[in-house]
Amino acid sequence: MNAEIKYPNFHKALNSNVKLSDEEYLALEERLIVKRLAKKEFLLQSGQVIRYLPFINEGLMVNFRADENGNRHVLQIRCTGWWMGDIYSFFSHQPSFLNIITYKPTELLLLNHETFDFITKEFPIYERYFRIAIQKSYVGTLTQIYNLHSTTAEERYLDLIRNVPTILDDIPHYLIASYLNIKPQSLSRIRKKHKENLRHS
Repeated sequence: MNAEIKYPNFHKALNSNVKLSDEEYLALEERLIVKRLAKKEFLLQSGQVIRYLPFINEGLMVNFRADENGNRHVLQIRCTGWWMGDIYSFFSHQPSFLNIITYKPTELLLLNHETFDFITKEFPIYERYFRIAIQKSYVGTLTQIYNLHSTTAEERYLDLIRNVPTILDDIPHYLIASYLNIKPQSLSRIRKKHKENLRHS
């Protein structure tokens, strides 16, 4: 690309699914809305309608549901280079049942409805990009559900820290345990075993 790229993480994410020309990429980049959130600040709370498709240009976010007792059930943990939002709420304009909160100071790049409609109409390659991205998200969700029933808690833990290496320093361990579908005590045992294995390797 000859043109200056303001957001290389965003550019890399788009080009992981499609090959964009300078014109196609810059037409979207110049329409992005930049939003910065502090640590433990909500992007979305249950009952709200999300007006944007958010891309994490830098940061760490957790997506969870809260039960009637206030317990948080974590559905997704996403970091730099990932999308994080509620596609159903965005496209249907219906209230979300999700909560999305940061666990690091986070910079988001936002696409509103006007930008999404413009970019997909003017540059059909973006229709392809979002179709592939939504397919991958769907497959990822199914894989996550499958892994909860077919892999051990330790395997899920190792996969998580491989994808988000600093997660244990940034997110409360009870939320990590919720994401892995285990009790906090089980997470402590797995962490201890993993540390011992590293010392002896």
